[in-house]
Amino acid sequence: MKLNRILRRWNAGSEPAPADASLARGRREWDDRYAGLASGKRNWQLAALGLLAVDGLLTAGIVHLASQSRVSPFVVEVDRLGQAVAFGPAEQLRKTDERLIRYQLNLFIRDVRSVFSDAEVQKTVINRAYGHAKDSALGFLNDYFKKSNPFLREAEGTVTVQVQSVLRLSASSWQVQWRETQIAATGRIFSETAWQAILGVELTPPETTDVLLVNPLGLYVTEINWTQTL
Repeated sequence: MKLNRILRRWNAGSEPAPADASLARGRREWDDRYAGLASGKRNWQLAALGLLAVDGLLTAGIVHLASQSRVSPFVVEVDRLGQAVAFGPAEQLRKTDERLIRYQLNLFIRDVRSVFSDAEVQKTVINRAYGHAKDSALGFLNDYFKKSNPFLREAEGTVTVQVQSVLRLSASSWQVQWRETQIAATGRIFSETAWQAILGVELTPPETTDVLLVNPLGLYVTEINWTQTL
């Protein structure tokens, strides 16, 4: 009996008082409430940072696209009176017709090798030739025109060029053969010579309006090697 009374007193002393239990329960509820608010605030902060990062990427992409100038050809069909009857964007060529390449190389050789009596015409064809040259071909043309200035040669007469053949040698090289006729200022034929050139070419579609107006096909001569033949 005495032992039972001692055990009951010990158990009674180990249990928290009713006031202490209410205080602990209130503290847990207080902590849970603000822990939920802190967790929600943290989630919104992470979401805001994610949206800010996405917005930055989109802004950078828009700025990049805005800085890229692109040309979209637009074809308009008109009738005899000049009224538009059909229009729409031009479809991009999947493969450049070789006839266009032959024509452009034909024109390039004639522009470079011809000598005209009209200085304005001479200037126009030289500028057109430079618009279709790049890389080592530019240096080649600079050296050639320094040694054989067409504006000085026009006082001696003119040179007409007749291209005879334009043949493909590989995917990036062509052979051009032509004849040149030198005509004196008096109109007399001074000489006739035959020439042959190996041209390296490259196709680069135009991306700006300025390039489109000068070189719509995007055909560039990158290497020039010509020689006189018998």
